Amino acid sequence: MVMTANAAGVANGFVLALTGVTENVGPMTAACVSVFFGTPVLWLFFRPSLRSRWSVWMPSLLLGISMGVNNMAYQNGLRWVQLQLLQPLSFLFSAIFLVGPRVVRDARNGRYSTAMWPVLAGLGIWTLAADTAGGAGGAGGRAFTDAIPRIHVLGRLVPDWGLGLGILFLTAATYAYYSRKMEVFGTEVSGKINTLASIPAFVILALGAWAFESDWTGVTDGYWLYLLICACSGMFLSLLNGVVMVKAYGRGLLASTTVMLSPLRTLLGTFLGMLAAHTAPGPLGSAAIGLILVASCGAAVIQSRKAGSE
Repeated sequence: MVMTANAAGVANGFVLALTGVTENVGPMTAACVSVFFGTPVLWLFFRPSLRSRWSVWMPSLLLGISMGVNNMAYQNGLRWVQLQLLQPLSFLFSAIFLVGPRVVRDARNGRYSTAMWPVLAGLGIWTLAADTAGGAGGAGGRAFTDAIPRIHVLGRLVPDWGLGLGILFLTAATYAYYSRKMEVFGTEVSGKINTLASIPAFVILALGAWAFESDWTGVTDGYWLYLLICACSGMFLSLLNGVVMVKAYGRGLLASTTVMLSPLRTLLGTFLGMLAAHTAPGPLGSAAIGLILVASCGAAVIQSRKAGSE
């Protein structure tokens, strides 16, 4: 069940990019519509009360903020990052939060072998970026696309890699927060908290769409097919990544356990990203994908070890 949910989550983003949803209606609007239509699915299964205690509303608000930022960051990532590199980079940043503490702890104890895996992943991603040509919105050898906006801070232009890596960092950080919180919430309230969290998440996304996409071209220009795709996507993900994952955490799933699926998720995401970006690796790129998968397996092994084990 968890494997299916993970695969669906990876595939969904590339479907939105491949069909032109994020480009035509805007990433904020796409995320907002998805959450709006996905919320009734969660409500149907968990039926929370709006009169819930503050002990339920407080974590719901915090989780909702995290979910809103996560959706916002991920949708922008689909526009800003070369699609063939999106999943490998997402794995690398997720590993920072999932296995990073273990790497630091081992380094303090004089063991540096665990630090080899993120180094291999970074080398593989750099090689893959240099090898793959074409892609969606950018030239070969570039990890980020031309869709990244030009933003100046204190009169200085923020480089595209800074914004791109920042979006990936936000996506990974909010996902790690969500996973940890769902792990510690009680079985009886996790579904209710997750459902109520969709309310602040929708508010954040609606404000983001109004602030950054206030012309509403995706709605007023008749792009109803794209909005329909967003609605179906939201309901589909709410069923799999929402209901299924909540029930899995209720049955004892640990956040650390989900990292064991990272090799499969990374391979699937890389393949689908190349398909969506209409690009293919050469011999060097294939070797780079192998390095990324080895690093992913190494990260999974690190996370699966018990504390204090060698």
